[in-house]
Formats: sequence, C-alpha cells, structure tokens
Amino acid sequence: MANVAKKYAKALFDTAKEKALLDQMYEEFSTIDEAVQPEVVKLKELDTDPQKDVAQRQRFVAIIFGHANQYLQNMFMVLASNRHLTYTHEIFLAFETLYNEYHNQDFAVIESVYKLSEDEIASIDSIIKSRTKLSKLMITNEINPDLIGGIRVKVGTKVMDASIKNDLAKLEKQFIRVK
Repeated sequence: MANVAKKYAKALFDTAKEKALLDQMYEEFSTIDEAVQPEVVKLKELDTDPQKDVAQRQRFVAIIFGHANQYLQNMFMVLASNRHLTYTHEIFLAFETLYNEYHNQDFAVIESVYKLSEDEIASIDSIIKSRTKLSKLMITNEINPDLIGGIRVKVGTKVMDASIKNDLAKLEKQFIRVK
C-alpha cells in the first residue's frame, strides 16, 4: 500500500516540479485531501464495487475533482482506473513528505505543560533548526500535563525529550541498577 502511494506521489511531485507548479499543487492537493478524508469509506465502496466499471468511476472523478488542475485530475483518473481512490490520503502524505524534503522543512510538535509564548516557541524553533539543519519548521504547541515540566519535541520521526517526566524515568532506572 505504502509503495503504491509513494509511486503516485513521486510521479505527481516530479510533474509539478517540472511544470513549476509545486506550491500550487501542494495547496490544491492539501485542500482535496482535507475534503476527501471524511469520505474515505465511500471511496473504498467505489473502489471495491464490482458493478462500477472504469467509466463510472472516472465520471465520478470528473464530477468531484473537475475543479482541480489537469495533473491532479489525471492522477485521480488513473486512481479510479486502478481502483486506488482509497489511497488518496496516503498519496497526499507521501507527496507532502517529498514537498517538505525539497523545501528543507518539516512539522514539529512541541509538548509542554502550558501554552508556550511566541518568544519561547521562537527560541525552541532556532534550537531545533540548528540541530536538524532544517530551514523551516511548522510548529504546533500541544499541552501535555503528564510531562510535569520541560518540553518534548517531535520532528518527523525524531523525539527530543527534555521533560521532567523523562528525567525522573532515567533517575528511576539508575536507582534500579544500583540495587
């Protein structure tokens, strides 16, 4: 499944880059993904219904995605032909990963026990950028009272834990080793 999504995403990304439509493609695909996510069950029904032929699935695509640029429309036509409309969200996530890598950016989640100020977020932003060598971060701050104090930062698959909860867990392990 993931490989299928990556192949579609790579083809769309390469086309968007070649046609100098990368930002526009990302924005349009993002909007479509948000709209389609709640309807994934209906897409799955369409993909798996043996009574729906290619022409019917493509008519559906033309009606629903007719406002999108021609390259997105083409991709959705191929998805409909191959009964892969269900993978729309996975394809978007793979496309978003390629887009972020190309722009040397990523999403970051900062967990803290209270809502951080803009100055605190800016300070953490510069530290994360220096450690990850990213040029841009899209940061969200989530409140997590379980941390007790400090912060936990997640960037992609990396986690930087500077929480009191983590410090206490390390201390507990050290005490267990001493026994």
